[in-house]
Amino acid sequence: MSYGDMRRYADTLGVTVCSDKLPGDEQGRYVRELNIIIIDRYMSYRVKRCALAHELIHWHHGDSSCNSITRSRQEHRARRTTASTLILTYEYAQAETEYDGDIYHMALELDVTKQVLKDYQDMVIPNLQILDRRQYA
Repeated sequence: MSYGDMRRYADTLGVTVCSDKLPGDEQGRYVRELNIIIIDRYMSYRVKRCALAHELIHWHHGDSSCNSITRSRQEHRARRTTASTLILTYEYAQAETEYDGDIYHMALELDVTKQVLKDYQDMVIPNLQILDRRQYA
């Protein structure tokens, strides 16, 4: 899905998505009390796409925690789910082969940020390998 497709999809879910300037390096924010997702308007569409997917996952789970441990778990889940949603395994394998593991070019090819690609490598691929081993056990 493109960023525009995701915004239209969010409309069907009843969550409001808007753009504004966010503080610091913050790319997106879900405000549960207002049922709104704010995406920083000064980013590229590729970054906005990844940020919106990430915030929609927070919305889906109803995340809103002040507890740092819970917030950390929610953030980890959102990052892992964003990576596994935006990157298909066969497309990743193809990009890795084509670009010889070069993160920058792979991220461009897969239309994700380098962070989402790293999250895929760190959080999704190890679990895929565990599932593969279980399959043959």
